[in-house]
Amino acid sequence: MGERWRLPAGMVGDPRLVRIGPGAAGGEDEFTCPAFAAVKVRPAVRASTRSQLPKSRLETFALGPVTTALDRIEFHGVSVEKALADLRLSQKPAHPGLASFTDHAVREYLNSAVASAELVPVRDYWIAQKTNGLTWELYAWGRRYQAGDGLRREFRFLRYNEAGARERDRTQIAIAAYAAAFGAPAPWPDRWEQQFQTRSVGVIPTFVRIVEVGLLDGSFVVHFDGSPQQVEEYFAAHGRQQISGIAADGPPRAGSTCADCKRLTACPAPPRIPGLLGLPSRRAPLRKVSVSDLRSYQKCPAQAHLRSLNLPRANEYSDEANLGHAVHAYLEQAHQDNRIGCGSADMPDERANWTAERWHLPSEIAQVGAQMLAHHPGVCAFRNAELITDVRSEPTRTFHDTAAQAIVIAKPDLLYLDDGSWVWREVKTTQKPRWFHDDLLDEFPQLALAVVLLAEGALGGDPAASRVELEVLRPDGADISIIDPTDPERVTKARAVLRRLAEPWRGDEVFEAQPGRNCRWCPVSRWCPSRLDDTAPDDDGEA
Repeated sequence: MGERWRLPAGMVGDPRLVRIGPGAAGGEDEFTCPAFAAVKVRPAVRASTRSQLPKSRLETFALGPVTTALDRIEFHGVSVEKALADLRLSQKPAHPGLASFTDHAVREYLNSAVASAELVPVRDYWIAQKTNGLTWELYAWGRRYQAGDGLRREFRFLRYNEAGARERDRTQIAIAAYAAAFGAPAPWPDRWEQQFQTRSVGVIPTFVRIVEVGLLDGSFVVHFDGSPQQVEEYFAAHGRQQISGIAADGPPRAGSTCADCKRLTACPAPPRIPGLLGLPSRRAPLRKVSVSDLRSYQKCPAQAHLRSLNLPRANEYSDEANLGHAVHAYLEQAHQDNRIGCGSADMPDERANWTAERWHLPSEIAQVGAQMLAHHPGVCAFRNAELITDVRSEPTRTFHDTAAQAIVIAKPDLLYLDDGSWVWREVKTTQKPRWFHDDLLDEFPQLALAVVLLAEGALGGDPAASRVELEVLRPDGADISIIDPTDPERVTKARAVLRRLAEPWRGDEVFEAQPGRNCRWCPVSRWCPSRLDDTAPDDDGEA
């Protein structure tokens, strides 16, 4: 397996060092691309041409300041207040919202019920090394503790939200447990591409515990506790074959990980479309963006930045937004099960309190949704399905705008080939009689992105009959609007819409808050020092 791995084009370095941590198995940093994973776990492999793009001015790894402060507290004996104050002097400053989260997270962690006076913090990493043609290193990034006699080791994962809010992959747990049970202590290498230099193991632990701590509230869950023998059994079931699969190369697949991939410059997977966002070439940090991100930035730059850091969010969806998600989920499932056109019998009964996946609706909202869905069969994409092929519900499509230095993520509601030409359909639900804007491209910038992508031939197929469709579902009816991506005026308008949204976002390096009425509905306002209270007056002076 690993011995047959070869350097892909555009990469240089020694592939024989393989370093695998729990992040390679999924979770917050889930690898969606096998080729990305295989290169990521080889620290000595790099692009033959190093990137000349600058780094972000602000800290972009939200857990970085948290662990830096905890290191100062646990290993240098400084107070919590001084550790947090020292962060403000760091060379890479944190956004004020991230600083607020860090303050909260550090205190919640230290006050967590998992804290134990019986355990002492461990500075060195636990590294399990093995050589069999390759040099394998298993390690875990998080917090490490052990009993004074060294017989008990405990590793703690850090979770942004509540502990257990999301199921943790068993391979992650297996890697962390194996490193804790059999790893030798080692300091972090001076350079990432260097092998860990382990020290003498000393006392062999007889007990290992793997814990997850939620930084939102100090909660914790225990994922594993047992002897080294039990670790061996757990790792055999959930780790050994899995890490071999992680290290094996696979076909590249464009996705959200492209922005962090050192193979990007030589990878054939993401289509390269310079000028996709309508911006001139620039030297800037590579960023990942979607139309939703740009609309969030339009509301408030700080909101967009804090969302991109994956900070804990309050419930950001109204009943109307939940209704839209539920309708989308229902149609996605219906189209997976039925490719000959939806009929009335495929839609929920208006009297039923229906649900779709995780979207549970109050009865009165579910009734409105059923009324909307009752009109879908009349505009279903598969009414005339004879020439329709390659149907994809909510696929993720990734493109590299090499001018704007942006990885652009798009997720159509429905994508399909109609007689060899791609059709991009978006579905919207509303109880309003009309839209705010006269032009749908202004109202829904995702349509503008679809128009430009089809005009560029980014999806392939026959461009002659490609089209963008907007399906609008209301309680009293349904409409279909069609935009022609071969119409020069529509394409010019679409490019202008994207440029208007992307230009301020691309040039921003500080993401200042724009406090106002939007603070009331901002999902990350909790962390923003500039937020307005709920009792603050509206822009028109009314409470």
